[in-house]
Amino acid sequence: MLSTFADLYRQEIGAEEDVHRTLPFFGTALGLVIGALAYAAGRLPRWIDLTTGSAKMAFVAASVLLILAIVGAASVLVFIWRAIARRKYLRIGPETELRTRMSQLQAYYQGQGTANDGQDTELVKDMQQVLLDSYTAVTPDNRRLNERRYKLRSLAASCLVCSLICALGATTIIIATDKLGYLPKVLP
Repeated sequence: MLSTFADLYRQEIGAEEDVHRTLPFFGTALGLVIGALAYAAGRLPRWIDLTTGSAKMAFVAASVLLILAIVGAASVLVFIWRAIARRKYLRIGPETELRTRMSQLQAYYQGQGTANDGQDTELVKDMQQVLLDSYTAVTPDNRRLNERRYKLRSLAASCLVCSLICALGATTIIIATDKLGYLPKVLP
């Protein structure tokens, strides 16, 4: 039982860093979004240069998608920032308290006149119970913190996908309408 509780505790402590390990993924994907936004915005002509209704519709559609992509990318940053914010994880121990408790138990068993072999057996059982109580007290709180971080990371991932889709949509509209001749050529 003690090894199971210890393993669950270690999993929650290890999960504390999971969000940090996904930062390169989010950074790379946001780089793609920013690149697509820069390309699309650079290819989009000025409103006053538009002469047809089709060009104005394409401009509005592309602009709305670009704005949604920007809002999505900003949301990713906000959710990731909230996910990586410092949290107070609980730890078992500290070691000095565990050592003090063991000394108290040793003194108790020596005062009871328990033989050394019996004293060791009882001491091991009592210390296992102390550790089980400690794991039971801290692991659920750590799990709640990790679940909150996972939820924020999931929201960031959803916003990232939305942002990528919007950036791709805006780029597609701009390229397609440009190729169809609806948009005037953008002069550098």
